[in-house]
Amino acid sequence: MTHSTTRPAPEATDLATALATIMSTHLSDQPIGLDDDFYAMGGDSLIALRVVTDAQRSGIQIGLRDLLYHPTIRELVAAVGKEDPNPPPYSGDAHTELLPPADMALLPAGVASAAPTTELQLGMIYLIEHSGDPQLYQALIGWQVRADFDEPRFRAALDALVARHEALRTSFDLGGFSQPVQLVWSSITTPLTVEVAAGADATEARAAARRWRENTLTLPIDWSQAPLWRCHVVAGDGVFDVTVVMHHAIVDGWSYGRVVVELLRLYHAAAAGAAGPAAGLDEQAGLPPVPAGAHRRFLDAERAALASEAAERYWRQQSDLPPLLFERGPLSGPADARLSTSFAMPAELMRRLRETARTVGVPLKSLGLTAHVWALRALARRAGDIVTGVVVNARPETPGADLVVGPYLNTVPMRIGDTRGTWADTARGVFDAEREGSAYWAYPLARIETGLGRPPFDATFNFTQFQIDRDASGIPGPPIDSWWIEGKPSFAFRVDFDVDVTDAGSRLVVSFDPALLTAAQAELHLARMREALTLLTADPWAHPPATRRPDGKDGR
Repeated sequence: MTHSTTRPAPEATDLATALATIMSTHLSDQPIGLDDDFYAMGGDSLIALRVVTDAQRSGIQIGLRDLLYHPTIRELVAAVGKEDPNPPPYSGDAHTELLPPADMALLPAGVASAAPTTELQLGMIYLIEHSGDPQLYQALIGWQVRADFDEPRFRAALDALVARHEALRTSFDLGGFSQPVQLVWSSITTPLTVEVAAGADATEARAAARRWRENTLTLPIDWSQAPLWRCHVVAGDGVFDVTVVMHHAIVDGWSYGRVVVELLRLYHAAAAGAAGPAAGLDEQAGLPPVPAGAHRRFLDAERAALASEAAERYWRQQSDLPPLLFERGPLSGPADARLSTSFAMPAELMRRLRETARTVGVPLKSLGLTAHVWALRALARRAGDIVTGVVVNARPETPGADLVVGPYLNTVPMRIGDTRGTWADTARGVFDAEREGSAYWAYPLARIETGLGRPPFDATFNFTQFQIDRDASGIPGPPIDSWWIEGKPSFAFRVDFDVDVTDAGSRLVVSFDPALLTAAQAELHLARMREALTLLTADPWAHPPATRRPDGKDGR
């Protein structure tokens, strides 16, 4: 558990009420009882982080792993107050203490702070440089508004956003210091370009935005120049289309959702006539201060994981299995999963999945991962243990950490044992496997790959519960007409289980590199996942259909 000094902890008799209030707030105001499972009610790792940090602000001494292992209020109340080895949260971010004096003397004028680059960041930068593909790990999000565009107020909103978040003022120096360094600049020139398309309607504005993206994403990245993101607006006739392009070396998926919601709030505050400099616009927009210390806390967690023999041993054990589907050779560079196939999940299926999650007592993510594992075992025609990559949240557990913009997602191998149990047994086993690895989530994937001498998994599973639409829905002003999200990871075979993805609903997406996986294999995997989700919601206590081993025998 993480100790908090913000205020005295509530009395034990009040803990249940306090935790119920906090959890309910972050679960869309659902009432939650003493024995209701937080994850089965729709919680995920990022919602859990919000619960934990709010609890810490209230003086309740819990950490993220406490909520992972004690998902009901009754269990959490019993766990509060027990001794915990985790250090207290940092009160500030002393970046300068992380670099030797010789490096500090080399900092250029205009740098507000500097720190070593994390291995997670370096791994992404290396892959991009090695591949020569500037689109790799570029995250794009866009939206369209049916209203006239106000450029001065939009610029004021962007300036306020940049002032709030260090990541938006970040560059990297990879060779000028004793180690690769992340530089945070005091100020930058806001990277906004505006394309005035007089008379353009919504369709034409969207087409113009698409042309800009296609041209921009071909440009090489200069890591030494801040900022490492861009914003483009196409202003048409009573409509404007916004595109934000950010690099995952400075932001993760949660972060760019946060950026969009804050930008919308700041723009509304500016458009509402808020006076004064941009530095005060965040207060007028009702945005809370962004806590300091996240980068240092994550860097310390990564270093501690890298120094841990237990962590190294754990990830070697998780990943030391023969490849499931294809041989790629020793660290052969990033794959190009440029093709995809998808399935839009009907609302009724999502309702049944949520109901099944509650019945079984696991997160919705675990049901999706169960379907992926069953389909992957069938595709590989392999009995026994298999390994898949899983995207996890390694964000620091400091109060307000959900407000911080930065790169805090990691992808790690998860070894799933062969089971002859029911769908429910498998889902619970999957959840147990994820909890078991949570102590080491800050261990960088690049180090796992180096130790193994090859990629540790062929397929990757990512669960995302989008909240942009919900968070943006309460912002006054013209509503968002449409959303879109794009990105290009480096994995050869990636399954995305997306819940409430802006205006596209919920969906399964299988992206693949055609040099390593055929379209027929991708379609088959998607169809089997769809079959698994249908079967497990029909009867979670039934056994999954047997898969066929290469020797012709049945295996589950």
